[in-house]
Amino acid sequence: MDIVSGSASSKKEAGLGLFRSIAFTVLVLAIPVALVATNIRFAVSDVRVYDYSVREYSAAAAADIPESELISANRDLRSYLTSDDPGPLHIVVTNARGEDEDLFNARETVHLADVRDLVQGLFTVQLLAVALTLTLVVALLATGPVRVLAQALLYGSVFTVALAGAIGAIAALGFDGAWRQFHFLAFTNDLWKLSPANDHLIQMFPRDFWLDMTVLIGAFTLLQVLLIAAASTLYLYRTRSQEDGEEPAGHRAPFRRALEPRHRVPPPRPRHLTR
Repeated sequence: MDIVSGSASSKKEAGLGLFRSIAFTVLVLAIPVALVATNIRFAVSDVRVYDYSVREYSAAAAADIPESELISANRDLRSYLTSDDPGPLHIVVTNARGEDEDLFNARETVHLADVRDLVQGLFTVQLLAVALTLTLVVALLATGPVRVLAQALLYGSVFTVALAGAIGAIAALGFDGAWRQFHFLAFTNDLWKLSPANDHLIQMFPRDFWLDMTVLIGAFTLLQVLLIAAASTLYLYRTRSQEDGEEPAGHRAPFRRALEPRHRVPPPRPRHLTR
């Protein structure tokens, strides 16, 4: 019976070890996806990002539309991209000549529908990535020591930094080429090829705005992973004695040595008893 019990216990421990290894690896890969997708979601959902582009890059002058009209239109545009069922996009503005006009032409409107599909897909990926990350964190906590989770978070942070560095290098070497390649991969048509002279969408959100957002999202992601890496490293350093099976210094019983029984020396036998 002991042999059978020991064999079952060994198989269970092996299965648990395999599960922890898989959860560890998937968590390392999920961390950058969860962080980047979350940061992009916040950017897309924050109307101040839209207003920044209009104000910073003089969209009113380029589009010949008052800035107040474009700022107001940004609310409708953000709602269209982020809402579950916004309906058809139709924004009417009053231009600098006092005439009402459609803000976006037919080509821009169809392209924005494609952009909305991409945004909604990103939102779904973000929710799944965050849910997966949290689930794996709980799973590692439930099946192993906290140090294993700390190591996974540290490796995930390093992996994220490496990815961010690679993307940053690509952007620095040629952002325009990388931006075009992204559009080729993300869309199945060429409706994204707009004219800065005629199309309001690119006048409101020019190429330099997208470079700013790429840098900003990258900076936020790096800050987040640095904080995670610092916390994980600090925990691993403070609990390093557990790696060798020792107790952490702060958890040792201070009076254990005093409470341990000492070897007692028997008293000498009186001489009158040995005669």
